[in-house]
Amino acid sequence: MTDERESAEEAIRSRVKQYETAYNAGDVAGIAAIYAPDGTHTYALGITHRGRHQIAAGLKEQFAGPFAGSRMSITPLCIRQLSSDVAVEEASFLLSGLRNPSGAAMPAISGLCLGVYQKHGSQWFAEAIQCMVPPPQAR
Repeated sequence: MTDERESAEEAIRSRVKQYETAYNAGDVAGIAAIYAPDGTHTYALGITHRGRHQIAAGLKEQFAGPFAGSRMSITPLCIRQLSSDVAVEEASFLLSGLRNPSGAAMPAISGLCLGVYQKHGSQWFAEAIQCMVPPPQAR
């Protein structure tokens, strides 16, 4: 099982890197291909896209608007294989390059994501990703 766990972790880390690379290239089809056909993504703002088509369409809209030119950095923190074909990934992200409606630069946003991956055939696909931005610390 150790080799299987290492293989799953490597494959999921590779998927995360694919997401990051596709995001930074504005490649919505590349991002959507990482998800299972009926996979979901809930963004930190609470928007949920269901299925590859909706994920691609939603990202295309975001890249044409508030996320145009933004950059994503993702750091997997922990990947746990729950069974031979299901794993959970905890990650942090940093989103930079955002601009407000008037075009002024906005500060980078950091947050956390929880992803559930399932192996289909020989590949791991994101079944559900949920992200959040923790509230500022109380002073």
